[in-house]
Amino acid sequence: MPSSILSGSQLFLASGSPRRLALLEQLGLAVTVVEAPVEEVALPKESPRSFVMRMAIEKALAGYNKVSGHDIWVVGADTLVMQDGDVFGKPRNHQQAKDFLHKLAGSSHKVLSAVAIVHQGEVLSDLSETMVSFANLDSQQIDNYLATDEWRGKAGGYAIQGKAAQFICHIDGSYSGVMGLPLYETSALLAELGFTVLQPTSLNNKEQKS
Repeated sequence: MPSSILSGSQLFLASGSPRRLALLEQLGLAVTVVEAPVEEVALPKESPRSFVMRMAIEKALAGYNKVSGHDIWVVGADTLVMQDGDVFGKPRNHQQAKDFLHKLAGSSHKVLSAVAIVHQGEVLSDLSETMVSFANLDSQQIDNYLATDEWRGKAGGYAIQGKAAQFICHIDGSYSGVMGLPLYETSALLAELGFTVLQPTSLNNKEQKS
């Protein structure tokens, strides 16, 4: 049974990512963060899609096991970058981030972003796949970007919502998915589990004020 954290909040985010929190709050949701780290190691012969889905599910379950309450929803998510069979997670250090960006520059890559939600023991999950195209970058541009430290903690070593936006010439898919939490898929899963994202009362209040 879930235990440890008792809160009046119904929606929990099993992630310390400020980007994922901001995305949920963008929908007007009240969210409580519950950090529940899991070991992010791929199993033998596990595909990138299976890995990112498993990570999202494990994070959601780990968060669910830290909270207490009957009518709660816990969201977990995971993101990685793929290019030509190579998988780019969060760079371990400056040099690896530099290597990532040199490979991504002047080409396209795929961002896999999985979301899982647990409610009353039921687990639902979904996967967003987005193609992102980078402009050509020279070494100086890459070094200048790395100097901002924005690459830290970001899959692929860049943040689409930050300074790296100037390098991205095309995106085909989910912008929020590239940020780390695909909102369309997340909202659909919440609805399937009985959580209404866009409350009618909120709409009524807005209409009364306008």
